[in-house]
Amino acid sequence: MSGKAYTYLQKAKAEKFAIGAFNAANLETIKAVTQAGINLKSPLFIEASPGEVAYIGVNQIVALVRSFEEDLNLPIILNLDHGTDPQMVKQAIDAGFDYVHYDAGKVEFSEAVTNARQLADYAHKAGIPIESEIDHIEGSSADHTEQASESFQDAKLYTNPEKAQKFISETGIDVFAGFFGNLHGLYKTPKHISFEVLAKLRELNPDTYFSLHGGSGIIEADVIRAISDYGIVKVNVNSEMRIAFKMTLQEVLNNTNEIAIYKVMAKPIDEVRKVVEGKIKLFGSAGKL
Repeated sequence: MSGKAYTYLQKAKAEKFAIGAFNAANLETIKAVTQAGINLKSPLFIEASPGEVAYIGVNQIVALVRSFEEDLNLPIILNLDHGTDPQMVKQAIDAGFDYVHYDAGKVEFSEAVTNARQLADYAHKAGIPIESEIDHIEGSSADHTEQASESFQDAKLYTNPEKAQKFISETGIDVFAGFFGNLHGLYKTPKHISFEVLAKLRELNPDTYFSLHGGSGIIEADVIRAISDYGIVKVNVNSEMRIAFKMTLQEVLNNTNEIAIYKVMAKPIDEVRKVVEGKIKLFGSAGKL
């Protein structure tokens, strides 16, 4: 299939880099992400969770991202991140999202297959890719820096590669998101990828695009290896951005009497930009426009 999202997924797989998928919580984070993309000449995913969509508005976020894309001449793939409600996934498609993620991690396998197959048909008719998962990716997009990542890991919950192959073949999804050590969130100790699981997933699904969730705090060598050796083409990042924004905003507010909102946002935006630029360099997408 053709289209912006497919074009960059194909390019990433062929050239062995990944595109960062950065959550848009507000105007400030969108400004930070797009500035990083411009500075490093990188394609981008800007994504929004159901909570972020509810906060900004489904039509509003489409209009906002499109305005940045057009004004900056920067390719941005707008993604619904972790859509658990099939109706919301369809709503995002109808609103003009470029890519959707159906999270089936908390429903029975048969229901997951039925829903994902129907949503894949719906997305493909609109000319866009769909990502899905069948295993709940543990952790949360939060600050867990007082806790060790090992305390959240349970290898028994990792993706079963054979089950994933069945799901992919029966649904026609384009991108699969597995769980193999990539917890959501940022922890006191770095997260490590189970390459045994990832290698088997790739062996059984040679033509499927893979997405890596939990991109905050995974040991960098593991991220590089996952991209170069196992064809990860998309890496999600949220927690590190949230923490950078919160900590910097707190520091600014604690040291100023300024009340003009736009004046206190400059430094948080810049700190988030630095996080995003670091990830773009790590994922290898700089200069890939």
